[in-house]
Amino acid sequence: MSTSSPRPVFIIGAPRSGTSVMTWALGQHPDIQPMPETAWIAAEAVASLQSFRLGSERGEFSHLSNVSFPFEAFLEHKGRAIDAVVHDAFARRLKDKYGEAGRPSADQLADPEFLHIRLHPDHAKSRWVDGAPINTFYTWALARMFPQAQFLFHLRAPQGVIASLEKFDVAGGVATERDAALGIWMEHVRAAWNTQRALGSGRVFRVDFDRLQSEPEALMSDICAFLDEPSCSECAAFLNRRLNSSGTHQSDIRDTLDQLEHFSEAEALYAAITETRNTTAQEREDGERYIRERFESLSADRPLLGGPA
Repeated sequence: MSTSSPRPVFIIGAPRSGTSVMTWALGQHPDIQPMPETAWIAAEAVASLQSFRLGSERGEFSHLSNVSFPFEAFLEHKGRAIDAVVHDAFARRLKDKYGEAGRPSADQLADPEFLHIRLHPDHAKSRWVDGAPINTFYTWALARMFPQAQFLFHLRAPQGVIASLEKFDVAGGVATERDAALGIWMEHVRAAWNTQRALGSGRVFRVDFDRLQSEPEALMSDICAFLDEPSCSECAAFLNRRLNSSGTHQSDIRDTLDQLEHFSEAEALYAAITETRNTTAQEREDGERYIRERFESLSADRPLLGGPA
């Protein structure tokens, strides 16, 4: 395990925007391990806020407030502990998947459907990528738990996500009604966009779904450059093998979506994101305020993520 500061990659944005395939594609990189979708890391962010407040609620008589311990330093300590758990879990996954040697067999390497987590024992895998959609709403805390974390904002047009979620059962998921699918798109995209505005282009890279489909090799090269990692032919090859549409029909339903109450608002948001080139200082402040308030509102009076209010 690396002793340097953790440098995870979080994929944010709406479901059905290529987030899962990107997680596995980046996981083919020699220095990046793919993770199954998590919820526990976001839960740790919530628990960190609650425990910090407990440790600070009585002023000079509480352990943390007694020395004015800063919340952001508290979060960074939690991030290092999380990173240690992630690497420990990865070592266990290697044994489960490849045996004690941690090396894929010839049959596994020859199978194009086999999902590899490490192609060679010499691959360091010092970084990790987490594509859990829930992380989209906890980016304020994640950016402070991991000051060197980077984010990939996957953006797909609203009609594409609606069409894909509506027929998600074709891909083994649960079909979602159009109005609910639109709400999912709006919530995730608004949170991801404000993360981009708050953290800037050095920490957030937008992955346009159209480009993911039309030029995956060039896109992956740009992503590796953004992450300051060498280009990875295995990553691009994985994208080429795995990209699919799950039977979506976005072109067929577009003319019927205007009847949805907030669809015009979604189109306006999508246009604003794709047309924006530079972020003003005010927009950065607005984005920062949005993601912090979003995190705090979701964490209020919740000892654990998913637990009782």
